[in-house]
Amino acid sequence: MRRATIGYYSILAIVLIILQVTLLSNIALWGVATPFLFLYLIMKLPVSTSPNIVMTVAFAMGLTIDMFFSTPGVYTLSSVVTAFMRRPYITLVLQHEDDYGTMYPSIRTLGTAPFTVYALITALTFSTLVFIVQSFSLYSPLHLILKIVTSSLFTYIMVMCAEYILKEKR
Repeated sequence: MRRATIGYYSILAIVLIILQVTLLSNIALWGVATPFLFLYLIMKLPVSTSPNIVMTVAFAMGLTIDMFFSTPGVYTLSSVVTAFMRRPYITLVLQHEDDYGTMYPSIRTLGTAPFTVYALITALTFSTLVFIVQSFSLYSPLHLILKIVTSSLFTYIMVMCAEYILKEKR
């Protein structure tokens, strides 16, 4: 990865963490839907990035958010597992087996429908892990499912907005 690219992702990580901690953590639509916009960085890293680096970035972001929210390991665990599942999800949505080693996952490179599936699956994975680990029980399964689904959809909408705002040049 070039230095300019590393700088871009570092700045993006800082901005996303600040947004998540200051603004998005206070949003809970209908008392259940919470957006997790910091996932956008994990989703947007180049496919050629080593899984170890992706999981390290996810670990650092999750740990930082855990420190601000006083949730011991919830976001760290969820971020690392989501980062681990990233490459299988990209392989799942790609319909051709071309060389995608240097590709940056986006609407332009994957296409609208595959990127939508990729974003939804990633958001659903993360939301499921966060809320199951936070509740640490299945006492109220309907409320838990509602929180998972609405937060996944809200995260997906935020990711798509970020994708259109930060779209790369052709």
